[in-house]
Amino acid sequence: MSLLDDLQSILAPDQQTPGRVVAVRGSVVRVATSLGLVEATALEDLVVGELVVIRERRAEKMNRGLGRVFFV
Repeated sequence: MSLLDDLQSILAPDQQTPGRVVAVRGSVVRVATSLGLVEATALEDLVVGELVVIRERRAEKMNRGLGRVFFV
């Protein structure tokens, strides 16, 4: 492992880490998290400023919808 890989595993362990995209370079994005800056692979088209969740070094858009709403 390289130094960058070691740092990323410390800053973004295998759990879900929320953050905001600060740079996009092809399929690699840089995400600012509460733990620091992390590079991840984008699973979909992302733009700077978008809220994402990092899972296993992959960035996905954060689900900001209401989900299912049930009326009683």
